[in-house]
Amino acid sequence: MQNSLDSNKLTDHLFRHNSGKMVSILAKRFGYEYFEDITDSVQDAFESAIRTWKFGSIPTNPSGWLFKVAQNNLLNKLKRKKISNLHYEYYTSFELQENEAEESALKLLIHCSSMQVSNKKKIIFLLYFLCGFSYNEIAAALFLNLEGVKKMILRNKETFKRHAERFDNFDMNMIKNYDIPIQVIYLLFNAGYKSSKNLHNIQLQLCFEAIRLAKLLHSYIPSNAKLNSLLALMFFNVSRFPARVSKESWVTLEKQNRKKWNFTFIFEGFYYLNVAKDNLAEEIETYYLEALISSIHCSSLSYQSTDWKSISFLYRQLEILKPDSLTVKLNRLIAESNVKNVNLILSELDSFEQSIDDKLAYYFYTTKAHLCLKLQNHKLAIDTYQKALQFTHNKFDINFVKQKVEDIKGKYL
Repeated sequence: MQNSLDSNKLTDHLFRHNSGKMVSILAKRFGYEYFEDITDSVQDAFESAIRTWKFGSIPTNPSGWLFKVAQNNLLNKLKRKKISNLHYEYYTSFELQENEAEESALKLLIHCSSMQVSNKKKIIFLLYFLCGFSYNEIAAALFLNLEGVKKMILRNKETFKRHAERFDNFDMNMIKNYDIPIQVIYLLFNAGYKSSKNLHNIQLQLCFEAIRLAKLLHSYIPSNAKLNSLLALMFFNVSRFPARVSKESWVTLEKQNRKKWNFTFIFEGFYYLNVAKDNLAEEIETYYLEALISSIHCSSLSYQSTDWKSISFLYRQLEILKPDSLTVKLNRLIAESNVKNVNLILSELDSFEQSIDDKLAYYFYTTKAHLCLKLQNHKLAIDTYQKALQFTHNKFDINFVKQKVEDIKGKYL
């Protein structure tokens, strides 16, 4: 039973880390006209791993095993189609080379961003083919309907294939706009920061995969302000991971043990933030503002000594750039509650309750409960926290709210 659990966990980790690289390197070697066969072969390899490793021993080099199986699956598919120009002995002599895989994955990331489809479709394709996201994860990460995501991918596979067939002549230096791959990396990081699958913990592997892709991209565009801002933001956020969870629950920023923060990551975050600052255009962009906010948190000795006025100001600037983001608005109100009249903050919060949908309701009601607690309205705080429970299935969220309610009852009621 234990081996089964270990193998499933390992397979899931390897799929997330390797599936995109395997697809991209096989496509590079065999040709992008076989893209659908390649993705099927990679998927079959992971299914073989689940079946084989469950009852037997896990290979010494599981990544290499998966690549060989995927490559053999593909060769068998192509042989059945009687593709005469493939030589089995030649291709099976290749091993998975990390440098080649990294370059192929990055090239695929950039190339797919140039597709003549909507930005939403580009992001969905990249999350699915390169990052290994499931239909469920894409729907959750992008707040889309699950069936709609499935249909979009299945209906547009031929479009993706036709575009991929031109990949051999692609020159990365021709790309002028890197916004889409940067946005995909941002989405990948967010999916790990608080799992889009409502899992029981933070998926660190997704976050570090996002950082890995960002640093690969950085080697081509080292002065890009948006990418450097995103790298700064990601390093600032991962620096607080060790203090952010405890006993299957979230730890609020106010209660975090700052000695547990990773200051190496914080220093690296400031390095990228300074590069971004030196290369900013006239117009400030969102990742830079988010990174600035996070940098203030990371450089504060305590919650109480945090420069909340500056954070509130930065959130207001971010609101100008993202006027439809209720998440930004909620974060701004929390920040302002530390320096302004909380009754006024609560009144503003109540004014847009009707515009909150179910996906953001948990954050809305936990924010409202936090403000009620500041006003010492303990009964309303409890009622509001309990209302928040109706809008989450995440175990960490549930444990966090239950603990808050218990603390209030124990101290004040």
